[in-house]
Amino acid sequence: MQKKIVLVTAPWDSVRKYVEPICKVVAEQLGVELEIREEDYSFLVDYGEKDDFGGVEIPQVFVVSNGKVTHVFTRIPLNEKGQPDITGATEMLKKAVAQA
Repeated sequence: MQKKIVLVTAPWDSVRKYVEPICKVVAEQLGVELEIREEDYSFLVDYGEKDDFGGVEIPQVFVVSNGKVTHVFTRIPLNEKGQPDITGATEMLKKAVAQA
C-alpha cells in the first residue's frame, strides 16, 4: 500500500515557507513520498477544497493512498493567537497519513 503526501503550491505562495517544511518532515518521519506540484490547478479542481464560487486556493495538502486522494488542509491552521499552528498542522497531516 503506497502512500504519498501531495502539496500543491506556487513560487509566489507566502504560506509555502510553513507548509513545505511540515510536509517534508512528516514524509521523512513516516517514510512516505512527498510530491510537490507547482500551480496544478487541474489537480485542485478535481480534488481540492473549493470556495462558494468553485475557486481554489493555494497551498493545499493531500494524502494519496491506493489511488484515493484525501484533502488534508488548505493553507495552514491557525492557533488561538492567530499564528500558524505548525504543531497542529503536523499532527493533522500525520493522522491523515496514518488513516489513509
